[in-house]
Amino acid sequence: MIKTILWGAAALIGVIVLAFVLVGRERSWELIAGSPDRGQYDFAAAPRSATPNDALACSPGLCAKPDFILEPVDDEPATAIANLVQKLLASDKLARRVDDGSNPAIARLVAYSATMRFPDVIHLEAKPLADGRTGLLAYSAAQFGKSDFGVNRARLEALFDIK
Repeated sequence: MIKTILWGAAALIGVIVLAFVLVGRERSWELIAGSPDRGQYDFAAAPRSATPNDALACSPGLCAKPDFILEPVDDEPATAIANLVQKLLASDKLARRVDDGSNPAIARLVAYSATMRFPDVIHLEAKPLADGRTGLLAYSAAQFGKSDFGVNRARLEALFDIK
C-alpha cells in the first residue's frame, strides 16, 4: 500500500515536472495563477501585500508608508520612466515590459526568478512636482508565496541606487 502511494506520488511529481519543461516555467505559472500583470498599481490607495513579499518606494508626499524614500529627479516624467525601464531591462534579462506604453509617465514590468521563474510585477510612475522636478513612485511585488526573501526591495534599491 505504501509502495503504491509512493510510486503514485513520484509519478505525479514526474508529470508536473514534465509539464513545466514542455510548457515552460513562465507559462506554467500563468496557467496556474493567471497573468502576473493585473493592471496598474494604485499608488493613491497603496494597497500592500498581507505578507512580506513586496516593496514600496516613492518621493516625499506621494504615497503612504513607503519602505524607503526616493529623491525627486530633474528629468521630465516620460524621460525618468524611460531611463528606469531601460536600466531595469539592462540589469535583469528575465524582465519584460508588459504595459502598452500609452502613458509615457507609467510603466509596468514583470521579472522572473532565475530557477523557478516565479513572477514579480514592478510598477513605476513619475509625477511632476510643484517645484518643477519629477517625483518617482515604485512598487514591486511577488505573485506567489508569503515571503520573497527581500528580492523585491533589493530590486528597487538597485534600480534607484539606494545603499
